[in-house]
Amino acid sequence: MAEKKTGQTVYSVGVEDRDSSVGSIKTRVLKVRDLPSPLGVSVRDLAEDPGDLAENYQSENGMVFVAAGPFVMGCDEASRDEAPERLVTVDSVWIDKFPVTNEDYKQFVDATGHRKPPHWTRGTYPAEHGNHPVTNVSYVDANAYAAWVGKRLPTEAEWEKVARGIYGQTYPWGDAFRKDQVNSSNDFGGATTPVDQFSKGASPYGAWDLVGNVMEWCHDWYDEQYYVDGPSENPPGPQGGQYRCIRGGFYSGNKADVRSAARHWAPPANMQDHIGIRCAKTPLRPGESAPKPSETVVETAHDVKEEPMAPISEDQT
Repeated sequence: MAEKKTGQTVYSVGVEDRDSSVGSIKTRVLKVRDLPSPLGVSVRDLAEDPGDLAENYQSENGMVFVAAGPFVMGCDEASRDEAPERLVTVDSVWIDKFPVTNEDYKQFVDATGHRKPPHWTRGTYPAEHGNHPVTNVSYVDANAYAAWVGKRLPTEAEWEKVARGIYGQTYPWGDAFRKDQVNSSNDFGGATTPVDQFSKGASPYGAWDLVGNVMEWCHDWYDEQYYVDGPSENPPGPQGGQYRCIRGGFYSGNKADVRSAARHWAPPANMQDHIGIRCAKTPLRPGESAPKPSETVVETAHDVKEEPMAPISEDQT
């Protein structure tokens, strides 16, 4: 039973605490205000479907499995576009364990003739950066890459669930900011780092480098008010807009920017040295086939007017 206090509900939640044992218990405070009814949810109510297991689906190399179920999304104590903090349910999904690297993206460019990132020279990425996240890719580029590998971009809700788990922890690793577990605040030279550098920064599902290093394109259009009116089950994002969502913060962002709930946005044609890609995939049952390319909506350069590279404003980061 939740212990009622003025303006708050307190739940005892089992979460991983890297300072002690994996099974340790800590108290998580969630505001009653704005959470959907019924408000007095228990830990059991937030549990994922125990029968929704990765082994029930076709395996996906290099991806982590996120079971279907509810999670705490948003934050009432930060930017207004993150409110209200509420329960959201998403279907099961596979998410890339690591961001797409320069090496990954070069295979795509070489195979398809797709344009390379503008900072590459002589057709390739800078030396020693093969295992760094690819950057200077637009939303169009990200969509094209995802389609080429038989995947898609994650929704904001899918991205946030894999980044903070079901109980709404602040960072992938827990609630306390740890500068040695994330590339942020220019602490590592103000540039990208290898995607596998921060093992202790992994999310509850085992995804690495979700925050810091580079932001990652999501499928959704951005709307500051979307959390107020959006659905609580599999929110797909607004039907249109001027900006696409990007998540995760980047190497120059501060500890607020790299929170798992922090929202950022950019024009879909924008290419930046701190925006990259992470892909998702809808799980397939054994014997089930993926949709044919003609059945998959993929935005192309014809759908989005290309724009010259321009910096993201301070308000966006």
